[in-house]
Amino acid sequence: MKHRQLSIPLSRIEAFSDGVIAIIITLMIFQIKLPVIDKSATSEFIMMQIYNMLQPFIAYVLSFVMVGVLWVNHHQFLRQLKHADRHLLWYNLHLLFWMCILPIPTNFLGQAYQQPDVIMLYGFVMFMCALAFLLIREYVDRHDLFIDGLNRELRVAARKKLIISVILYFISIFAGFLSVYISLGIFVLIPAAYFLPANIIVSEKEHEKVNQ
Repeated sequence: MKHRQLSIPLSRIEAFSDGVIAIIITLMIFQIKLPVIDKSATSEFIMMQIYNMLQPFIAYVLSFVMVGVLWVNHHQFLRQLKHADRHLLWYNLHLLFWMCILPIPTNFLGQAYQQPDVIMLYGFVMFMCALAFLLIREYVDRHDLFIDGLNRELRVAARKKLIISVILYFISIFAGFLSVYISLGIFVLIPAAYFLPANIIVSEKEHEKVNQ
């Protein structure tokens, strides 16, 4: 007889994930070092300090958007589930683990984006984030945790987009040794693609109706 996993309310996994992601975004902004400017500082000195902050700020914006895309997709994904189980909790922790590491390569990227090793590290962490998300989707699909009535074609499209993201992030790990701008282009392209209206959206009423 097949062992049946104990169902766990989705609100628990969602609340915990939201809290962790909020901390990740906060930690990334702390990587930007604020200059000390006194009253005697000249305009040229101030502009130079602002210029020095520009590169780490752009790195923060890039990672902020990437984390934002992960959070939005994670939120919508949970809205598509009947419930969670113990295994899904561990899959979700695996995703959060890699997301928590993101502030480290973001800091390096803000200091030396021209270095292939820095690009490799950033690409590897993003690859693991995307792969972890794909593993969650595969587990949910195998164990029939999606709510009834979801459009299968849209589910397949969302899965394909995630697989493409995994492949592109994997390429970015090594592409930086040819040109860092290839990898940087991938880092910009992937989150931009998720702004297209191709995700599955389930209304709160539909979700509550299925769980009644």
